[in-house]
Amino acid sequence: MISPTNKASGRTKNRIREHGPVFEVQGTDETLGGEQLLARSGKWLGWLPRDEFHIECVGEKFIKKVLDK
Repeated sequence: MISPTNKASGRTKNRIREHGPVFEVQGTDETLGGEQLLARSGKWLGWLPRDEFHIECVGEKFIKKVLDK
């Protein structure tokens, strides 16, 4: 679950509002603007700037995947 930061762009706020706070991370990329996460929520798939949202809750599956690395 994620929520927008105070400095989040209107685009990021709209994506969270339109698609809900639960996203599944599909990938990451480093750009000149910082880290971007490829996120999926239902049928929507797109990039969200990592510095524009807070992670409120992380699913057990994600935690297990990170710990297994």
